[in-house]
Amino acid sequence: MKNSMERRKFLQLAGMGIGGTMLTVPLIGNPIAPEAMLSSIDVAVKRRLADVALNTAKGAGATYADIRIGRYLNQYVFTRENQVQNIVNTESLGAGIRVIVNGTWGFAATSSLDSDSIMKAAKQATAIAKANSKIQTNPVVLAPVKSHGEVSWKTPIVRNAMEVPVSEKVDLLLRANG
Repeated sequence: MKNSMERRKFLQLAGMGIGGTMLTVPLIGNPIAPEAMLSSIDVAVKRRLADVALNTAKGAGATYADIRIGRYLNQYVFTRENQVQNIVNTESLGAGIRVIVNGTWGFAATSSLDSDSIMKAAKQATAIAKANSKIQTNPVVLAPVKSHGEVSWKTPIVRNAMEVPVSEKVDLLLRANG
């Protein structure tokens, strides 16, 4: 009986094992249809959710509160040799709420953009700040600054990656593979 493994067989099994683990690597975000990649969250919806967060935090004792609503898009194009293996579009969506209560920071987040989830996150952020304040030795004091009002920020880009046709991305990857 032979206990040694041929090099070729070892490489095949190792390759299959590594390939199998790559299949289970989770992608960041939830699948999304390609056409939805170019849409955006309605400003009126963002404003309504911000009002819910800020009013809830203030009502729970916060002297400061802010909310950041974020939408993060990813597109994964997988090629191998001269073939496309898979194309996956994902979206991560959510809101983060920061508050100061009793001179102490609290933070909570939610991946659900509805009034109830935002209210729950704002209450959780204030509860965390209150709990943290019991051990806070130096209260947080923000520097006085004039309000900037409603602000929206977008990464300055020359060409939106989501507007680049998939065929261009595939061609680039297949040329690199060649």
